[in-house]
Amino acid sequence: MKWMDDASKEDQSRNEVLSFHEYMEVFEQGPERATRPSYRYLLDMLASYSKKNQSNYTLFETIHDDAAAVYGQQKILNAIIQNLNNFSEEGFNNKFILLVGPNGSAKSSFIRKFMKGAEDYSKTTEGALYSFSWVFPIDNFVKGSLGLTSKFSGSELNSYAHLEDKDISAILPSEMRDHPLLLIPASFRQQLIDEKMGHDKELHDSIKKSFLYRGDLSKRNRMVYDALLKNYKGNHKEVLKHIRVERFNISRRYSIGAVTIEPQLHVDATVQQITMDRRLASLPPSLQSLNLFQIQGEVMMANRGILEYSDLLKRPLDTFKYLLMTMETANINLQGILTELDIFFIGTSNEIHLSAFKQHPDYNSFKGRFNFVKVPYLLDYFEEEKIYHEQIEGLRERTIFEPFALRSLCLFAILTRLRSPQSKDYEDKKLSRIAADLNPLQKALLLSSKQEMPDGMDSESKQVLKVGLKEITEEYEHDSLYEGKFGLSPRDIKKIIYTLSEQQPHITFIEVLEYLKDLISKKGDYDFLNMTPHGDFHHPARFLTLIKTFALDIFDRELRDSLGLVDNRTYEDYIRRYITNINAYIKGEKIKNEITGKFEPYDDFFIKEFETNIALKEDAQKYRSFLIAKLGAYSLDNPGKAFSYATVFPDIVDALRESFRSEQKKCIENIAKNIVFYEAELMGGGETKGSPLSENDRKQILTTIKNLESRYKYSREGTLAMIKCIIKERY
Repeated sequence: MKWMDDASKEDQSRNEVLSFHEYMEVFEQGPERATRPSYRYLLDMLASYSKKNQSNYTLFETIHDDAAAVYGQQKILNAIIQNLNNFSEEGFNNKFILLVGPNGSAKSSFIRKFMKGAEDYSKTTEGALYSFSWVFPIDNFVKGSLGLTSKFSGSELNSYAHLEDKDISAILPSEMRDHPLLLIPASFRQQLIDEKMGHDKELHDSIKKSFLYRGDLSKRNRMVYDALLKNYKGNHKEVLKHIRVERFNISRRYSIGAVTIEPQLHVDATVQQITMDRRLASLPPSLQSLNLFQIQGEVMMANRGILEYSDLLKRPLDTFKYLLMTMETANINLQGILTELDIFFIGTSNEIHLSAFKQHPDYNSFKGRFNFVKVPYLLDYFEEEKIYHEQIEGLRERTIFEPFALRSLCLFAILTRLRSPQSKDYEDKKLSRIAADLNPLQKALLLSSKQEMPDGMDSESKQVLKVGLKEITEEYEHDSLYEGKFGLSPRDIKKIIYTLSEQQPHITFIEVLEYLKDLISKKGDYDFLNMTPHGDFHHPARFLTLIKTFALDIFDRELRDSLGLVDNRTYEDYIRRYITNINAYIKGEKIKNEITGKFEPYDDFFIKEFETNIALKEDAQKYRSFLIAKLGAYSLDNPGKAFSYATVFPDIVDALRESFRSEQKKCIENIAKNIVFYEAELMGGGETKGSPLSENDRKQILTTIKNLESRYKYSREGTLAMIKCIIKERY
């Protein structure tokens, strides 16, 4: 039962109960944290998750049981951050953020992860949030009617906050979770904030626009405060004795500062009179005479946090029309009660409902108060793969997905989401020509996080492509049919993975492509299959051919690398000698001989021999100039840092390795002759007498399989299947 002690220690800090004076001490220790409206709180929450490789916040890749990881949506996160910064300028959340995209593009998952980050942050010291309740003691502590006289019968108390339940007559919580600072009269509160925050002008100006500076208590709290103040003859100190400041944690599960409104029909906020509630009959007489109201609903529960409207546009317009005023003024009017809100409003919708909404007469009224953020399907197959890793691992006991099986499926999904580059969209003629020549697979590789350049493209074209990558990425950004709006969805892919896992214990890219070959014939099930082909784009059959060739190329290299043959050439020295010679050639200089110390002319014969070995097909002069420029750029980016030529020029290393291919090809052809005999031995339980397989042949096959298993993580069954496939297709 040790857990009880550990849990108690952990929860003590998260369930603080303070008097108003104790809370002001907390405020003194960190006024910047204590005066954060929701938009600044959420910005600080995001900042608390360190950035990963300067491209993503770790929050979205963190594993939570109740919030799936979200990958590759950096643009959406940047848009959210920009909006939060804009709210800081305005002083309140003056826009409704509507995430719009196709079904299954992780809109709701993104918001759920965002809420989860706020939940975890609220449990930390830096993310502590406070509200308050009204506490009324019993007669033992004060004379008269439940503490409404200023004369004590016993020892004086500075606060009733720490009384035990047996000494309390009634507790009245703040249903809006009003900030404790709002208990200080506005003019004095403003002086306090000016004094504490004046050293940081930018932050001070932002806070001066917020509800904490210019706002007030919710109506019920104001009525209670004024009634007590009147009873205590204007003594604020006596009123604040009734305040119990309480820390609260954001919780989506229990709708505390993180609430999701589903698209079903109901009202988001209501007012209920509580004066006649028998549970509150023990309130002081001066409060019983008031018409106290309790404000209820999701909007109230989300105050000082996040409110999500799931599938907002599925609801009738009247159910969210109040947002027009709320976004404009940060207030909500409930039966004449004007209530100030501090909520980050965010919602989701798909493209179909948004298109219908745009036809509504009131659309223009909403458009100025909404910020639309596109959430397309991913276009980076590396990020797409991450979505399914957990699913693949969960299926490992019954099915093993071999290397590149999942990648081939993700690549197909990406290809279904792309559009063909149009020459007319590019001002640069060279870029226009290069972009228009890209096939879907080349474009998918280019749009990935590795920005892989097409094979066979000369160095100048690669440089043009690299510089113009942003134009290619954003070509359809503002088009109604933007990339990622259509295509195979992650939900479809998860279904495919489960289906494949039920069919056989080992899945290679061969089985994946066979399944997809059947899928592309079902045009009634998928809209993207009915799009008109444009070259290889929107042409699913061509997608399969491109992916198959790409997959075979990769396995071909892996197989040759696993043969156990050794290329004895030292690439580093070989490339260094070439760079030295072409540098001398370009500059018209001589090269110092390290042995004799004499300066000698560059070796023209060696230069041409090297370029023959790498099968150079482009103009030699341009290629040499490109290499020297690339080396210079690398040196500028990495001053004083030691480097290897093989690292700076990996393409040259790959080209040199290709020249080693002829010897490797003979070895693979030998394996092709003997693989059947090896399989027969396996089926027979081991080496058999009379097997035509020699010891050297058997050793060669075993070495290759072992290397493929250890280096590239294939299983024995997957290795054999892939070897037989490559032999059939290539050898």
